[in-house]
Amino acid sequence: MTTPAHAALSLIVLGRSERNALPVALGAVAPDVPMLVFYVWERLVRGVSEGRIWSERYFDPGWQVVFDIPGSIPLLGIALCILLVVIGRRSTAGRVPPAAMAAAPRPTKLTASTLFVASMIVHALGDLPLHREDAHRHFFPFSDWRFTSPVSYWDPEHYGGYAAAAEVVLVLAVSVFLFRTYRGRGRWIVAGVAGIYALFIGFAVLMWSGL
Repeated sequence: MTTPAHAALSLIVLGRSERNALPVALGAVAPDVPMLVFYVWERLVRGVSEGRIWSERYFDPGWQVVFDIPGSIPLLGIALCILLVVIGRRSTAGRVPPAAMAAAPRPTKLTASTLFVASMIVHALGDLPLHREDAHRHFFPFSDWRFTSPVSYWDPEHYGGYAAAAEVVLVLAVSVFLFRTYRGRGRWIVAGVAGIYALFIGFAVLMWSGL
């Protein structure tokens, strides 16, 4: 799944309230930031060819660790639990006696930080069924296991055409729905996601055509 598609997925799952749109969108793209750094370093700084980047350098053990940490479901789950506990204690401190807190805890309001991390988890879950040879270790560092899906989000030999078509439909449908739902800056976020997705498609076409 491409980065803008991850943003669209997280927005429809967690960002239907416009006030949540920014942290959700940022959390959705965060796990792919190391990939962007990797590409800029290898392609623009070191001058590595496009083919070698994705057939060799991508699988370098050092880079794999960098890719896998922000997509680790256990690490993200631990981070989310810590945030929920800390925020829950802050929201009740000084308002309710300790005994009452234990008996009837107040629901914790999701903050920007919790939404950010939750969106990263949605990103990881979206990656699981759509990667084959390029699969991530989503349970790193507790396990090196990778789920090799029968479906690839990009490889035509493994239903990549169908996955890409479904992704286009997802991004378009979410963009239209949320643009009509939002009234403020959320519209700019949706427009940004759709615009970057169009650039991704253009870049992919150039790479596949060899231009």
